[in-house]
Amino acid sequence: MKELYKCPFARNRVVSRALRTIEYYEMIKKGDSILISVSGGPDSVFLTHLLYLMRPILDLTLFGYSLDHMTRNGESARDALFVEELYRELDIKLFKQKKDAARWSRSHKLSFQEGARNLRIEELLEISDKKNISKITTGHNADDNIETFFINLLRGTGSRGLSGIRPVSGKFIRPLIDISRKDIISYLDNKKIAYCLDRTNLENIYFRNRIRNLLIPFLSKHFRVSFKSNILRSISILKDEDEFLRHHSAAKMKRMASVEGNGSEKGSGKYNALIKIPVSGIQKETIALRRRIILSAIEKVSESLEDVSFDNVDDALGICVPGGESKIIQIGKNIKVFKIGNYIYFANLDHAGLLSEFRQFLKENETKIDKRVIGTEIKFGTRMKLKDFNLEMSSEVLELNRDKLDFSKAKNTEAFLDYNRIKTPVKVRNWKNGDKFYPQGMKSEKKLQDFFIDNKIPIHLRKSIPVFADKEKIIWIGKYRIDERVKITGDTRKVLHLKLYEK
Repeated sequence: MKELYKCPFARNRVVSRALRTIEYYEMIKKGDSILISVSGGPDSVFLTHLLYLMRPILDLTLFGYSLDHMTRNGESARDALFVEELYRELDIKLFKQKKDAARWSRSHKLSFQEGARNLRIEELLEISDKKNISKITTGHNADDNIETFFINLLRGTGSRGLSGIRPVSGKFIRPLIDISRKDIISYLDNKKIAYCLDRTNLENIYFRNRIRNLLIPFLSKHFRVSFKSNILRSISILKDEDEFLRHHSAAKMKRMASVEGNGSEKGSGKYNALIKIPVSGIQKETIALRRRIILSAIEKVSESLEDVSFDNVDDALGICVPGGESKIIQIGKNIKVFKIGNYIYFANLDHAGLLSEFRQFLKENETKIDKRVIGTEIKFGTRMKLKDFNLEMSSEVLELNRDKLDFSKAKNTEAFLDYNRIKTPVKVRNWKNGDKFYPQGMKSEKKLQDFFIDNKIPIHLRKSIPVFADKEKIIWIGKYRIDERVKITGDTRKVLHLKLYEK
């Protein structure tokens, strides 16, 4: 890298900042082959320009990947043509594709933004594997990092999400992560380097766009001008702390885990077919470390935590109890977490080294995916067994004016709820850390864990209490309290009656 700093282009402040990022994170080495994800926007054009300048000095082999999403009434095709001409001019080999991203997203039951991102990542990884390209680079910048921080903050992802976009993640490198969007555009304009603008970035349809166009400008106007630099400093601190917790929990996981099946190479990192951990080993740790150990195990079998959510981790912790029947949960497309006896297993179904007996077990027990975690849907007007709670229940929808109802005689084993204030379907499940509801009679939200403490419910009994929830909220803590938002009022016309029976 030293030879780069001697070049005239390195004297530019923006370029110099990118070079420092590349050097600090050891993103690029001499002789590397790099696949550039390029859209034609300012970020990817600046990234292309930067690597083009570096190519002869570090003997880099560059490739580009352009995906026409077939959107914006033909504007995406215009951008793809611009990229094709740019890469022809720079003599960089371009892999180009044209795919209906909207249709692909719908078929995979994803939002357009998430689907387009997943499609692009999938294609980038496939090309890099086929062509034996060692690095993939994207144009994520400092503003993207700030937007991601707020998105994850509002989604409640925890410290891992708040640590922002990783500068290096497997094959992916992000040299512009410390540079602002404003500086990138200023550089291109000063150098008279053309780029494309996506008008949909100005539309507030998507979550990220609302963060970018509404929240951040509001904070800039009404709070400290330097708030962006403060957020980036917080991201840096959280990233360092996240790295510490990541390595600490990975070391703990490694000491208590055993590997079943054969290890293999995937991309630039090793991963395993299946990991086995004693439940007792996880349970003796604090809740923060339990979550981290679960994450470490998932990462060890899948290489990436890109699409693993907080709920996935808590679902895995929900089955992490000794004894009882086998439980299985699904994480993403190819990862299954299951508990047999006193051990919890993390399996990658795509891994050729997964032993045949485990494949057979998963196939035979496919229907045993844990209903306590994902919930059992209630069919109104039926009586059903709740095996995980050793209970039976009935449900019926009643007309208040037609059916004679005496709510004063209701027992703690039954609930009368305003049917029109419930968003079906209704499911019954086990409680999760982070659950909140409005206990009847209260105007403020309360953590379910605090509710249990106030009612002196021992920890070992909390998993046996059924939680009833609709699409949006908890409506009844079985045998204890209904939610204030679904109580019977003077406006109630239809009543949902739920009743529990001991088996």
